[in-house]
Amino acid sequence: MTIISARLCDRFGRKPILIAGIAGAMLFAYPMLLLVQGGTVVGFTIAVMVAQGIQGVILGPLAAFMAELFPTSVRFTGASLCFQGAATLGAGFSPAIAAALVVAAGGSIALLGGVWIAALALCLLAVVVTREGRRRDLAGIA
Repeated sequence: MTIISARLCDRFGRKPILIAGIAGAMLFAYPMLLLVQGGTVVGFTIAVMVAQGIQGVILGPLAAFMAELFPTSVRFTGASLCFQGAATLGAGFSPAIAAALVVAAGGSIALLGGVWIAALALCLLAVVVTREGRRRDLAGIA
C-alpha cells in the first residue's frame, strides 16, 4: 500500500491521499479494537492486516509531504526532526497511554477509541490547513 499510495500522491497530490488514509484510520479505529478485543487469531490477523494497509496509505505520501514543508536549505533536517520526533513520542508513549486509557475506562475500549479518533482528527486538520506542495517550486519554498 505504501508504494501504491506514493505513486498516487505523485499523480493526485499528497493531501488527498493523506486525507483518505487518515479518514480510513478514523473509520477503522473502533472495528479494529473490537476485532483485537475479540481474542481470536483470525480477528487479530484481520485487524493487523487492514491497519497495516491503512498505515501504508498514510506513509506513502508522508515523506514528500513533510519535506515540502521546508525550504531546500533545511529540508532534510526539518523533515527528519519532525518524523523522528513524532515517531519517538508517538511510538514510545502510545502503548502506555493506550493501556492507561483502557484501565481508566474499566476495561472498555470506548475511551481508547475516542482518544485515537481525536488524535487522528487533529492530524487530519493539520493536513487540511497545510498547503499542497506537489506543484510548488522546491527552491521557492521558504
